Amino acid sequence: MRTTITPLTAPHDASHPDLVRYVEIMNASYAHDAGNGLLTWRPDVELSRLRRQEHRVVRVFLARTGDEIVGAGSLEFERSTSRDVELMVPVDPARRDPALADALYERLEHEARALGRTNAIEYSSTATDVRGLDEADVIRPSSGIGGLPRAADSVRLLLARGYSLGLVERASVHDLRADPSPIRAMLEAAERTAGSDYEAVWWCGRTPDEYVDAYAYAISRMSTDAPHGDIDVEEETWDAARIRAREDRVASIDQLWGITAVVHRPSGRIVAFNELVLGADRTDTTENYGTLVLAEHRGRRLGTIVKCLGLLKWREVAPDSPAVFTFNAEVNRYMLDVNEAAGFVPMHWEGAWNKQLAPAVSA
Repeated sequence: MRTTITPLTAPHDASHPDLVRYVEIMNASYAHDAGNGLLTWRPDVELSRLRRQEHRVVRVFLARTGDEIVGAGSLEFERSTSRDVELMVPVDPARRDPALADALYERLEHEARALGRTNAIEYSSTATDVRGLDEADVIRPSSGIGGLPRAADSVRLLLARGYSLGLVERASVHDLRADPSPIRAMLEAAERTAGSDYEAVWWCGRTPDEYVDAYAYAISRMSTDAPHGDIDVEEETWDAARIRAREDRVASIDQLWGITAVVHRPSGRIVAFNELVLGADRTDTTENYGTLVLAEHRGRRLGTIVKCLGLLKWREVAPDSPAVFTFNAEVNRYMLDVNEAAGFVPMHWEGAWNKQLAPAVSA
């Protein structure tokens, strides 16, 4: 039976069957590859992103065989950049077909080129710890740190389409029901090391006015200061208006955000931050979004401060969330050390892939 690929237009509400099916496929596909259901998507969140695109563009395409949606593809990019684009191709695990995934990538790459986007970035997940494999069965980024199994379907497909592996990230989980005493001890020791020039602050929900500009600047540094391996990413632009727009969007879907930051007292700048996010179901697993210490302030244990203070505060505001999961680049040994000391344990791995797309040929 013939498969068609068509765009998904933002529906009027989150219960629309096409949107619900799209989210079901994303969750099933990711859980199949990662070996766990820690990372999940929600229809209300995806609808909010489809509706609010003043800063980040999101395009979704659905693959149908007959009347059944069997796969999907999405592309996203920052309006403040000119060439980067992130792709994702989830396929129903019960209907996996390399030809279907290949067709979805072909469509996404075509759409990206038409939009002037030429630096394609894609992620693939695996539950396989490659330390148990022969080296010949592992593909690694140029750093040689971390790896993915060559036999994985997603790896074979991306290699066949000309993508290269630029970075490997580790997904880890922290049990929020565990004894927090070791985290308190880590925090106290880190604060002594940091000294009086640095002040830890925390807020939940709307960013206080006195921090919003500094927080926006710190987020913009994620694109330049976080490890990206062999993937050359563009610098993003963040300002107070963008922070407020994000806060309005997440409030509309009852997401809970907790931000831990370190303020450099002499300059007034936020030089480290950590973000914890929980959906409307407060019994879900919490996701750690961004964590960053600005490059010029590293070596003072500020990463330990924002990580540990955030975990302690989160126990107070989200007592029913059982765990926090986070991603860290395998090359980022400092943050891996912090997380391991705080009790995070590895769950799966994710590869960041890159492909340079030929620009669209104008008529």
